[in-house]
Amino acid sequence: MTWQTVDPYFAAVLLFLLGAPSLERLQQIIDQEEREEEEDTEKKKEKSWSELRNVLTDRTNNINVVSALVVASSSVFLSTPAPTPHMSLWNADFPYFCMLLGFGCAMLAIVSGFAEIVCLSLIGPEDIRLARERTLTRVALLVLLMLPLAWLLVASLSIGVAFTSAVWLGEVLWMKVLFTAGYAMFLFNLSLITLVLL
Repeated sequence: MTWQTVDPYFAAVLLFLLGAPSLERLQQIIDQEEREEEEDTEKKKEKSWSELRNVLTDRTNNINVVSALVVASSSVFLSTPAPTPHMSLWNADFPYFCMLLGFGCAMLAIVSGFAEIVCLSLIGPEDIRLARERTLTRVALLVLLMLPLAWLLVASLSIGVAFTSAVWLGEVLWMKVLFTAGYAMFLFNLSLITLVLL
């Protein structure tokens, strides 16, 4: 695979996890907003950065709310016995482990989201420019901006695997068929979204 082939995939992943296809795109947004303004004052630069920061903060707050809901719902499944053991075996080792993994990843999404909000309140456009010049700072910033959604995605996938394995360990055939059809539709939708993003 050449870099030209990998680059659109990388941009799509960054767009999904970061909200922009690259760190350079974040810098272009900042630079473009600064150029559009007639006066080159610090107050106007700060205003354009604060608008971008507000967008990233709102996105992170939404991720934190969803993560908190995932934590609450998975903790209920972890603390109660299976209501319909013939339909789904929640108490089996693998589904329980996957649910516990989802719970932990959702907690990490909340913690990393909080850290991202704190960092967004402290950094400015100069820090984005500095991150473009220093590789370690750039990687750290990208990872920090992507962590909340990445942890939430891992939690969601883990809980989805827990649901599926619990149903497949049950004894009801039509539920197994419905879950398999649901996963087929999920993969079809995911492939369509991937094609649109590329």
